[in-house]
Amino acid sequence: MKTTALIIGLAACTAITGCQTAKRKSTENVKVIVQPRGAKVTTSLGESCTAPCSFKVKRRKVFTVTASKKGYRTQTVKVGRKINKKAALGTTAVAVIAPGGSVLGAVDVASGALYDHEPNPVRIRLKRGRSGS
Repeated sequence: MKTTALIIGLAACTAITGCQTAKRKSTENVKVIVQPRGAKVTTSLGESCTAPCSFKVKRRKVFTVTASKKGYRTQTVKVGRKINKKAALGTTAVAVIAPGGSVLGAVDVASGALYDHEPNPVRIRLKRGRSGS
């Protein structure tokens, strides 16, 4: 009976705190806002659009966003990643408490589910000058 209660408790704990890959997914929408509106946006990942727009990006990816518009200087911003503290806490709790939790933690790290992109949204203010494209 004690073993059954322990298993149920661990399962509940896992459901509440764990596997960030299932809860947060391995991708994130990164929004790009450019002033003036209508600038061409490209990323080092091969995506392009007209601002404002957003891209679905794997959480573990680090990339650049470039904005350009005729009559304005082209500008590039690096988008990095940071560990989401709540997600990391959930993964740590599962790794410590649940049997096999360290495997779930490894999955979360590999999938990138522990990360958030920064900055998000990406805000770019183009300055007048020699035109981009």
